[in-house]
Amino acid sequence: MIITIDGPASSGKSTVAEILAKELGFIHFNSGALFRGITAHLYKHNFDIESISSNSTIPTCNLEVVMINNEQHVFVNSIDYTAVLRDNEISTLVAYVAQNKTCREIIDNCQRTFGEKNNIVIEGRDVGSHVFPNAQIKFYLDCSVQERARRRFLEEKTKNSLITIDEIEQQIKKRDDMDKNRDIAPLIVPTDAIIIDSTTLTIDEVVEKMLSYVTKEIDYPLN
Repeated sequence: MIITIDGPASSGKSTVAEILAKELGFIHFNSGALFRGITAHLYKHNFDIESISSNSTIPTCNLEVVMINNEQHVFVNSIDYTAVLRDNEISTLVAYVAQNKTCREIIDNCQRTFGEKNNIVIEGRDVGSHVFPNAQIKFYLDCSVQERARRRFLEEKTKNSLITIDEIEQQIKKRDDMDKNRDIAPLIVPTDAIIIDSTTLTIDEVVEKMLSYVTKEIDYPLN
């Protein structure tokens, strides 16, 4: 069974998906981590990421997802990039990689192969609209830009004391614009998706809402 959660940056997708998957006994699959993995790989090798377009040629990226102690690890060319996926440099550059056709083909194939073999809760920006259009349950998790910037600021200030909330808000707005206007699989509300706005909700409240919809479709709790 496949449950998808789409939505913009910092709307809470990863946190909610992880908890929901644990409640259901599913695997949490973070699709954004795959884009970040390729971005981290290119960044490490000094590739000019900001010059990437939809048709640009990128270096060979052999992508692999491995579950280690129930945690998703992303390997590119046999190197584990999991530890750096949330670095601010990667967050700033990943949208350029996400618009590249070759990159998306690599990642789409990886996701579909994994989804064919497992019960998953997968989150991203096009997983319900493009990667798994026939998923049994689709969610779209929205949130105001201001609240998303506040959340990201709280995450980043422990790693980068110089960054400001205004800088983060501008980064998020730029990412939203790129995601929504890219030529390949733009960020949209998937057909038949259940829309949840997390702006004023706690994580537990969002998960509770999602579970209320999921339990209508499947027997819960699962054995």
